[in-house]
Amino acid sequence: MQYKGSIKKRLTAIIVSVTILTALIGYSSFVYWYMTNQYNNVLKLSKSVALVLGQDIAKLVLLNDISVAADITTKLKSFKTLDSMVLYKLDNTPILQYSKNEKSFVADKLPDEKNRQTTIDTQFLKLYVDAKYQNNHLGYIQFKFSIQSIYDVIKKDIYSILTILFIMLIFSYILATISSRRFTKPILKLVTFLENVDFSHSLNKEIHTKENNEYGKLYNEVNIMLDRLEKAKLELQIAAAAFDTQNGMVITDKYQKILKVNKAFTNITGYTAQEAEGKTPSILKSGIHGEEFYKKMYKSLQINHFWMGEINNKHKDGTVVNELLIIHSILDDNNEVLYYVSSFSDITLQKKAEAELKLKEELLIQKSKMASMGQMLENIAHQWRQPLSIISTTSSGLLLRKDMGMEIPKEDEVADLEKIGDTVKYLSQTIEDFRNYFNPNRNKELFNLKECYEKTLKLLNTKFSVLNIKVIQRLEDVNVLGYENEFTQVIMNLLNNTKDVLVEKNKENRLMFVSIYRDGNNAIFSVKDSGGGIPSHIMDKIFEPYFTTKGKEKGTGIGLYMSREIIEKHMDGKLKLQNKKFIYEEKEFIGAHFKIILPLKQKNKK
Repeated sequence: MQYKGSIKKRLTAIIVSVTILTALIGYSSFVYWYMTNQYNNVLKLSKSVALVLGQDIAKLVLLNDISVAADITTKLKSFKTLDSMVLYKLDNTPILQYSKNEKSFVADKLPDEKNRQTTIDTQFLKLYVDAKYQNNHLGYIQFKFSIQSIYDVIKKDIYSILTILFIMLIFSYILATISSRRFTKPILKLVTFLENVDFSHSLNKEIHTKENNEYGKLYNEVNIMLDRLEKAKLELQIAAAAFDTQNGMVITDKYQKILKVNKAFTNITGYTAQEAEGKTPSILKSGIHGEEFYKKMYKSLQINHFWMGEINNKHKDGTVVNELLIIHSILDDNNEVLYYVSSFSDITLQKKAEAELKLKEELLIQKSKMASMGQMLENIAHQWRQPLSIISTTSSGLLLRKDMGMEIPKEDEVADLEKIGDTVKYLSQTIEDFRNYFNPNRNKELFNLKECYEKTLKLLNTKFSVLNIKVIQRLEDVNVLGYENEFTQVIMNLLNNTKDVLVEKNKENRLMFVSIYRDGNNAIFSVKDSGGGIPSHIMDKIFEPYFTTKGKEKGTGIGLYMSREIIEKHMDGKLKLQNKKFIYEEKEFIGAHFKIILPLKQKNKK
C-alpha cells in the first residue's frame, strides 16, 4: 500500500509554521504594547502640559492677561507631539487656541461633559483635561496629539521585520529538519523492524533503543505485543493441533448452530463440514434416547456449564455409534453463553470389547464356581459319610431286632428314630448351605464377614479335621456392603489353597490363621499359613489367570485371579499377598499371608 505525504515533511512544515506564527504573534504583541504605551504616554503628557500651564492659564483666565498667551504658545512648542490645543473657560467659551504649524483653525464647540471622550482620528489623539491651578478649576483644555498608526509602526520597521523573519525562517527550517529527522528516525527504525517481522513471520524478535522517553516505552510495548502475539500464535497452534485430534470436535453458537467441525467429526459421523455447518447437532440423533435424556443434558449445561456422558448417535449411513461426549459452555464477561464446544470419541469397539470381556468374566466365574462345586461336593461327601453311617447303622439295628423278634423298648425306638431324624436334618441343612453358595445375587447388600466365614468354614471343617489342619481364629463382628455369595467364593478359594499348600509341604504343624477386624475405615480379612511361603519367582504370577502350581489335573489357575477380580472390581477393595514370618507357641514359622481390605461404607453393627 502506497502512502501519500511524509511525516518528516509535515513535521518540518509544522515547525516552520509554528516559528513564523510565533514571530508574528510576538511582533503583534509588541505593536499592541507599543500602541498602548503610546496612548498612556499621551495621557500622562496631557496632564503634565496642563500642570505646566496651570499658572499661565490662571493669569489668562482670572486676570485676563493677554500677554501670557505668547508664553503659553512658547511652552507648547516644546512638546513635539502636540498638534493643537484649545483652552475653554468654565462657560465653555474658547479663549486660546494653539496650532503646531501656526495655522488658524476654528475651535470646536466644547462637548457636553458626558461626551468628552478620548478619540483617535487617523494619526491624531484628541482628549480633554481639566485646567486647574492650586486646586481651583479654571476651565477645560482640548489637546490634539499626533500619534503613530499601526501602519506607521510596521512601515518604519518593515526591513528589520523582513530580515528577522528571513533569519528565523532559515533557522527554523534547519531546526525543523534536524528535529524531524531525529523524531522520525526511531519510527522508521520501528517500521523497518516490523516489516522484517512481517516478512519473516517470526514473532520472537525484539527491538531495543537507548531512548529513555516515549520511544523507549513504545519499543517496550512493541516487544510486549510481539511476545503476546507469539504466545497467542503458540496457543492457536496448540488449539489447532487439539482441534485436529482423533476426537471429534464441534463448535456451535449459543443457538446450537454448528460453526465448525474437525476431520475426526467427519470420520466418526460420516458428515462433512459443509453438510454439518449451519445445522444443529440434532442431525446425529439416533432416536434411542428420550426427551428426558436431553432435558437433563441441557439442565446440566445451564447450571454447571458442563456435561459428560455416553450417548448413542446415528452415523450418516444409519448405523448407531456409541460415543463418549463432553460439552463445555464458553461464557462472556456477563456469564452469558457465547459458544458450546463439544468433544466426543467413538467407543463402539470399546463397548463391544467390554461386553465380550464381561461375557468372558462371567464364563470364568462360572468355571471357577464349577471348580469350587467339585471341591464342595468332595467336602459334602466327607461330611455325609458319618451321618449316613449313623442312619445306616441305626436303621439296620432296628430292622435286625425286628426280624429276630426281639422286644425293643419304646424309649430306645424313639431315641433311634430321633437320631435318624436329626441326622437327616443335618444332611438337609448341608444341602441348603450348598444351594445358597451357588445362588446368584447381583444386588449389593450389607452382610457380616464373621458369619459369612463361619458358614464357609462349616462346609470345609470336616476335611480340615481329617487332614489335621488346625485353624486359629481372631474374629470380630464387621459388616460390609457387597456381594456375599461372591465373597463366600473368595473365602472358599483362599481356604482351599491354604489347605492344599499345608497338605503338600507340611506333615506336621499344619496351621491356618484367620483374622477379621476393623482398621480405621476399612474391614480386614486375612488368612495366614505355616506352609513355608510362595517362591519369589512366581510371586508376581500368582494372580494371573490359568496360572497354577498344582498341575492341570488338580488346578484350574482361575481361583486367585477371580478372587482378586471380585474383591477389587466388584467390591472396591484390595487383595494383597506377601510371605510373612511369625511365632506361634514359641516356634517360628513362615507362610503366605493373604490380606483382603474392604471399605466400611456403612456403620457396623455393634
